[in-house]
Amino acid sequence: MLALDVADTLEDAGYMVVGPCVRLNDAEKVSANEELNGALLDVNLGEGKTSEPVASLLRQRGIPFAFITAYSALNINGLRNDDVVIRKPVSRSQILEAIAGW
Repeated sequence: MLALDVADTLEDAGYMVVGPCVRLNDAEKVSANEELNGALLDVNLGEGKTSEPVASLLRQRGIPFAFITAYSALNINGLRNDDVVIRKPVSRSQILEAIAGW
């Protein structure tokens, strides 16, 4: 539900949305191959999986991203000091503010 709401927020603001990806391997393929201006990543993907591999791919490609999570920054594996973290529950204004510089 959150991913669809975020996608609606971005589309309403005039962005073209690729996704959401519901499986980690789909997100990895998109992150490695698509032309992207930025990405929003939910940290916890269920079943012990996280979006950290996707974040790593995006870093390698120089694509900005932000994590969306209910966790504190201390609980995010692979988090760097300059990573953007948006805490759940998120608002439309938080999302748009986080991506404004992309």
